[in-house]
Amino acid sequence: MSTAIVLPTLSAWAASHLSALLQSKTQADFDTAFEATFAQRLDVVVNAKRLTRDEFKKSLLQQSGAAPGEANANVQIEAQTEVLGNQGQLSGLVGLFYSVIADSKYLVFGAPTENRTNSSINLNIEPTEKNPQPPTLRIRGYFDPRRVTAVNQVVSENTLQARIPTSSIPQAKATSSGKVELGPELGIQSLGAFGGVFGPGPVQFQPPGAVRLPPTETGATPETLPGDGAFGPGPVIIPGETVGDDVHGSA
Repeated sequence: MSTAIVLPTLSAWAASHLSALLQSKTQADFDTAFEATFAQRLDVVVNAKRLTRDEFKKSLLQQSGAAPGEANANVQIEAQTEVLGNQGQLSGLVGLFYSVIADSKYLVFGAPTENRTNSSINLNIEPTEKNPQPPTLRIRGYFDPRRVTAVNQVVSENTLQARIPTSSIPQAKATSSGKVELGPELGIQSLGAFGGVFGPGPVQFQPPGAVRLPPTETGATPETLPGDGAFGPGPVIIPGETVGDDVHGSA
């Protein structure tokens, strides 16, 4: 008695094969996964440009963890849909939207970097492979004849992102001693009415030194004025009159 092997759905098959392909870490693993996913006769259109099978293979290699300079890759299937063909789960169309985050082997300013790729891909899947096992064999192993025969993909360019851990960024701390030091030329300033909180008090300036003026400017010597008086000219003498106690009468 033989038991029929239930194959995974089209969308599950496409998602698992694409993830295994892009998460390959070596060239040999990538080649094995590519041959197990895509048929020998493959029709490919990427970003509205027709590519050969080898060109498409190189394009996927650059997105994978097996690409030169990449350490590993992580694939995230964001959305998927399927339309079955006339052979049930053996044929149909599958649409996937996925993103690939590949960690680079190189550092930027000492921080690890990563390449991110976003893509929407439509796959036409058909049972193109023949079962190598004889049909008369009672116990047969697992065999999946499905392969991708046509690809229509829209893919974004890789963007390099640097991941700098926040713990490695020094945090600046502001410090204050609470003291204000003034230069010797300004002297000591007294505090204002509010204790110096709202501004410094009045500035005390050093008094200037003594100023020496010449004697002519200070009036240290008497001035020579007309007359005998020290405060101005003497009295005016009118003819016929005397000055002082003596009074002369008229003749």
